[in-house]
Amino acid sequence: MLPAPNLPQTAETTAPEGWLKHVSPLSPQLSGALQDFARHPRVLVALDFDGTLSPLVDRPQDARPLPESAVLVEQLGRMAGVYTAVISGRNLQSLAEVYPEPLPAIRIGSHGAERLVPEQFSNGWSDAPLSLDQTQLLGTLTGRLQAIADRHENVNLEFKPSATVLHVRQASPQAAQAAMAEALESLQELEGVKLMSGKAVLEASVLNAHKGEALAWLRRTLDVQSVLFIGDDVTDENGFKVLTENDLGIKVGSGDTAATQRIDSPFDIPDLLKSLISMRN
Repeated sequence: MLPAPNLPQTAETTAPEGWLKHVSPLSPQLSGALQDFARHPRVLVALDFDGTLSPLVDRPQDARPLPESAVLVEQLGRMAGVYTAVISGRNLQSLAEVYPEPLPAIRIGSHGAERLVPEQFSNGWSDAPLSLDQTQLLGTLTGRLQAIADRHENVNLEFKPSATVLHVRQASPQAAQAAMAEALESLQELEGVKLMSGKAVLEASVLNAHKGEALAWLRRTLDVQSVLFIGDDVTDENGFKVLTENDLGIKVGSGDTAATQRIDSPFDIPDLLKSLISMRN
């Protein structure tokens, strides 16, 4: 477990005005770990989207990957022996709306419930439709969350194929706290609902999907020897926890984590990816 450093609150992953790139050299420890990862012939580089490729923003629809990061992810994906993937809590449609072309060929949405991979790897997965019971349960939990959102100003919902998400980032602290507490109390009694808390969000899903299971599936499907996973949120911890000693997990921002390395913000991602490209070359 990597303890939380004493980072100032202003070093969180929210974008400063102008989205200027923050230049920060990699630590010797991170450079060494990245070099060890780069030596493996076949690797997967997987990144979260919100708070990792994109700085956090108040409105989810306004998020965009840092342009330099998006270009570098594309360059990595063209290198021999390197697969790149975005593993997001967003549904795949929402991800496509905020990620400029070209998108990475491997995209995991809804924390692993949706998976888009190149055709040669698609035999191992299909997005199964919800059962009748799951569909009814999704309707029930969505109705309860909608009632809560209607009671509190600037509390919004995001709809996914198998989940509904309560967003409170734009709400006042009092409204956000009240809405989250009401949602937890209302949904905890519903059997079959999986709750996942993140940064100013609460997701209620009728499927037991998480990023750790999706990463493990990608490892098997792609037959890679090492995995690099980069994420910032509590929900990314499931991904860090499935990594082995041959892998590399990098936490973005503050907070306790199962990752072994850390960077301060999304503005450090370009330096990291450029270093990895140089090491692979």
